[in-house]
Amino acid sequence: MKAEKIKIVSFWILTLLLCFELVYGALWDFNVVNKNYAYEVLNHLGYPLYIALILGWCKLLATIVIILPGLPLQKEWAYAGVVILFGGAFVSHLLSGDTIGASSFALGFGILSVLSWLLRPSSRRIANVQTSQN
Repeated sequence: MKAEKIKIVSFWILTLLLCFELVYGALWDFNVVNKNYAYEVLNHLGYPLYIALILGWCKLLATIVIILPGLPLQKEWAYAGVVILFGGAFVSHLLSGDTIGASSFALGFGILSVLSWLLRPSSRRIANVQTSQN
């Protein structure tokens, strides 16, 4: 029973950290905080600036889906999108000539996303579906 409690507490700590990063990152993308920083990064990486708005909305939607109860299929897609987001950021930084240190935040949040997904309770998972063969 104690191990299960530790798992649930760990899940919520990691998930809340992840969701905080997603919301804070969306605020950067929407140019609310750190004015123009996201645009400078996107320009450095060679991406069009309008991608910031797309990423910002996707981050907010992923946060909502991950936090809300139920929606197990949507949670799978949200986690997949978040892992792709952070994995893509990590690779983009490396390919643009940035150091591992400059890329480490993206890698760290990608790992955090995977850990949150792995630790999620059964109520947040897709139930095993048994298919019958006729």
